[in-house]
Amino acid sequence: MIIATAGHVDHGKTKLLHALTGINADRLPEEQQRGLTIDLGYAFMAYHSTKSNQLQRLGFIDVPGHEKFLSNMLAGVGTAHHAMLIVASDEGMMPQSYEHLTILRLLAMDSLTVVITKSDLTTVEQQQQLEATLTQLLFQYGFTQSSIFHCSAHTNDGIDELKQHLIDLADNEQQHDNTLNFKLAIDRAFHVKGSGLVVTGTALNGQINVGDSLCLVSHSNLKKGHSQPQIVRIKSIHAQGQATESATANQRVALNISGDIDKANLNRGDWLLQTAPTTIIKRITVKLTANHLIKHWQNIQVFHAATHTTARIALLEDKQLAQGETALAEITLDTPLCLTEQDRLLLRDPAQKINLGSAIVIDLLPPNRGKRTPQRLKYLNQRASLDSLNDIIAFKLQYAPQSRQQLLEQHQCKTDVINHLLATNTTINQYGDYLCYVSYQQDLQQHIIATLEQYHQQAQDTLGVGKDRLYRMTALNQPQVIFNAIIDQLLNQQLLANTRGWLHLAAHQLQLTQPELQCWHQIEQLMATQPQPWWIRDLAAEMGENEENIRKLSYKLAQLSYVAAIVKDRYVSHHYLVNMATAVRQHTAQHQKLETAEFRDISQLGRKVAIQLLEYFDKIGFTKRKFNYRELKDQNLLQD
Repeated sequence: MIIATAGHVDHGKTKLLHALTGINADRLPEEQQRGLTIDLGYAFMAYHSTKSNQLQRLGFIDVPGHEKFLSNMLAGVGTAHHAMLIVASDEGMMPQSYEHLTILRLLAMDSLTVVITKSDLTTVEQQQQLEATLTQLLFQYGFTQSSIFHCSAHTNDGIDELKQHLIDLADNEQQHDNTLNFKLAIDRAFHVKGSGLVVTGTALNGQINVGDSLCLVSHSNLKKGHSQPQIVRIKSIHAQGQATESATANQRVALNISGDIDKANLNRGDWLLQTAPTTIIKRITVKLTANHLIKHWQNIQVFHAATHTTARIALLEDKQLAQGETALAEITLDTPLCLTEQDRLLLRDPAQKINLGSAIVIDLLPPNRGKRTPQRLKYLNQRASLDSLNDIIAFKLQYAPQSRQQLLEQHQCKTDVINHLLATNTTINQYGDYLCYVSYQQDLQQHIIATLEQYHQQAQDTLGVGKDRLYRMTALNQPQVIFNAIIDQLLNQQLLANTRGWLHLAAHQLQLTQPELQCWHQIEQLMATQPQPWWIRDLAAEMGENEENIRKLSYKLAQLSYVAAIVKDRYVSHHYLVNMATAVRQHTAQHQKLETAEFRDISQLGRKVAIQLLEYFDKIGFTKRKFNYRELKDQNLLQD
């Protein structure tokens, strides 16, 4: 277990840890010369656990008490779950005492132990008065279960009682969650002669063993927009100050690592993870609790574990948030952070230097639009009410399909969590990397069928649509792998049909009568001998038929995909379209784009009819116009 100290400068934090552990946590020469803690220090206390009947070690993080070094203090307490608030009996609560207590409340510490130090400098009556004041203050701050101890590092009075309390606290500490992967927040990096590079930090989740590999996520690389992690191997481990073969959550860990890593590129705030993020996180949705008035689009500082960045906060439900209120908000980070859902953040005002509040991350990939719609706010409020990993994943799946890889990254959980969910819930299917409920699949099937029914009613002169266009019409922004699987299912169930690349309802079929078939053979022969777009009037005149009859037949032929109307009353054969499409594919494969003049040369058509044919290709989704040229959009259309 790890316990972080907190309290005003010169209230005896470092000396108390020395009395408890025999270790001077002030490791820097300047700290020892000035008698002032500047950076984080660490100490360990060995004890015999009555629960496990083994020798264990309790870890302490000594943080600076001076206001100038608050960011260092936050790096220390930001990775801890337990804290000791140190208050000198001769001075009582001071400015940094109140600020540190506020920070501990906002970070929702699992336990808080209050230690009144320098008890040898005050009378018993003064100590009792201070204890009464602190009891009332702790109640106001919500720490109703906190214990208060009186100690003197000079005389050792009360040290044994405090030790036993901390030992009992460690013995009753809950076991770490074995569903989560290893996650370490780096706070120091240095070389050890004969061993190489060593990084230290607090293990937040999971377990790691000697010989395992981890992903190093560099804060500076994220800042540059690079999400590619570096792989390192664990050569040796020190946990809680001693050599070991493995380390677990809530331990101070030193890892001797090997890999293509330069110490100069390592910084406080970097991470070692088993599952590296593939997405750079610059915008997040949070559940926000205000400690001071927070205004919409306010500049803030965001502190997370051992690092921090500046950001802007956008309130989603109102224009401002009063002290003590909670609300949904979106935070736009100036520098990306390596975040996990359910991470707790501390928010500060960089100008006024006050603690604005705390936030819990509930969405790492918020949408660009529709963030304040009633449906979105309802979803976020329901999501914010959940804290169990299994409940959160199940809820997200009910809302929309989820990428398996993204779930592993967003929650830093083991693959066993997903496998167990699939094994125990038969209403969840997996398509490629995506998971979705059967109900989602059924709803999408019905939506595809309903969309095609409407399309057939409105576009009676066409047989169907291309697969890419149907995806845009029915499942845009949804996983295409699920859409493809559903199309295959509908085809196998004979609810859909695929005729010459056009998808349509199976019931949407036409048959030519014998006279119509004979007339079509004439049209087909004309279009084959003179491959060009034909006007209805020219076809009728060439065949000696009534123009209106040819027009009605052409509608029917278009529905069967034998011909296509590039504009009203101007038709080409399917074979002609395939030939033109093949020529376009060949040209764009070599030149990446197609100019109008280039298509005129390819098709040997006049400018006006060439543009009509290109616009038809745009309409059906074969090509896409950009400025004065075109690119392929769905090259699978119009194949032989």
